[in-house]
Parts: sequence; structure tokens; C-alpha cells
Amino acid sequence: MNNDYLVDGATTLGNNAHRYQFCSEAGPISMHKSIFSLNHDCKIHTYKVGREGEPLLQADEYLADIDLLRDYAIRNNQFSQADTYYPGIRMPISFNYTMSLAKHFQGYIEDTFGLSLSKVKRATSSYSIVTATPASLGLRQRIPHFDAPSRNSLAMIHYLCNAPDSGTALYRHRQSTFEYIDEKRNKQYVQHIDRQFDNPLKHPQGYICGDTDNFEMLQSFSAVYNRVLMYRGSSLHSGIIRPDFNLDPSPETGRLTITTFIEFRD
Repeated sequence: MNNDYLVDGATTLGNNAHRYQFCSEAGPISMHKSIFSLNHDCKIHTYKVGREGEPLLQADEYLADIDLLRDYAIRNNQFSQADTYYPGIRMPISFNYTMSLAKHFQGYIEDTFGLSLSKVKRATSSYSIVTATPASLGLRQRIPHFDAPSRNSLAMIHYLCNAPDSGTALYRHRQSTFEYIDEKRNKQYVQHIDRQFDNPLKHPQGYICGDTDNFEMLQSFSAVYNRVLMYRGSSLHSGIIRPDFNLDPSPETGRLTITTFIEFRD
């Protein structure tokens, strides 16, 4: 594994938060916006990962009242099977969470990723818990994935658990050398994957955790309570789910997170 990353800087979010009129449809759950108050001691680190220098932002101690956000999920616990490739269960969260996230990180979204909140096309957030057993995974869930073949998208994960043996990792596809997949690379990348895994006997067993013959792990980031990771939706990434990981569906004792995806217009 190569440590192809650079730390661009570490700052305190409270001194860099911006105001912004962020408009979208209301979310499905009512939560008072005060629950999403910023912790002004939040620490920000920005990284350039891999040979292609993909940006990643890490925010520690993000929200002031994080326990309230976690307790809400525990008390309501209306999770259901995800209707996407996500390997687990999800529960809706108020759109106030998504709006607050965008407002708090506006300056970093613009400066680090070159994207503007004035061009948001859609945004969504959900409570999420990984629960799928390794044997039940499809091929796309066993290898690093991208959330959208677009440079104009952001993926974020907010950890509401402490799981130091878990987290998120970014990857490079060895054959193509791609570390992100955009519109121009998508067709070629899919052809590589189809050829490499045309035989089901060649399919990986379970979740990817580290280097393989087809993928190189560039850098990993641990699941730390109240930590947010933000990266482009086009970056090849995967959750770190080890073979002995406890796939607990309980929001109180499982791998509770909030996942967010924001898509921007060109």
C-alpha cells in the first residue's frame, strides 16, 4: 500500500463557517434544526489522496449535540432494507440535517472541491447501518465503487459510532490506474470490470479490506464518533468491513452512520 496523500491543512470549522440560502424540498422527518448546531471546536483536515490527488475532507467533533442525533435513531428505529446498492438498512433523516451540513461546510465545498451550493441539483441524507452478510453481497458490493460518474457530486459519511477497526478507504484500480470514475472513464472502467470478473469463480469473497490483485488501497480513515468524511462521489471507495465484523442491525450497538449525497449542476 502506498501512502500517496498530502495534508493540505488543519483548521477549526467554527472560524470558517458561512451563511447560505440553501433551498430544497422538505425532508420526511421533522427535527428541530437546533439539533444540528455546529461544534465550534470542530477540527478540519483536508487531504489529497493518491497519484491523482483526489480531495478528501475529514471533520472531527463535528456537531455539538451529536448524542441527540444518535439517540433519535435509537428511539425511533424504523430502519428498512436499502433500495440501492448500499449493503444494509436505512432510515430517513430530516432535510434540516442536509441543509445544515451544506451550510457548515460551504467554504470547504467551494475551496476544496470547486463546487457551489448555488448549483445544487439534489441532496439526500439517511441514517445507515451495514448489515449485509459477506455471502449475500453482489459483485459491485465486493469491490470499491463510485456513487456517481460525475465530478460534480459529493459523498459524505458521518459516524455515529466508534468502530476503530472499521471506516472508509479510497482505492486505485490497478489495470486502468483510475482512482475516480467520471463520464469519460465510465465505459472503459466498466469494460475492465466485466472482463476481470467475467467468471463468477473469480469474484472476491466478501467485503474488500485492503490491497487485492485488482485494487490498491490508497488511504483509510477510521470510524470515529462524530467524524465526517467528505469526498467526490466519483472517487473509488469502500467501507472497511472486516471478515469478523459484527453486522449488528441495532442503531445503539451497530455501525450507525449518516450517509449524504449531493449532486451539482454543471
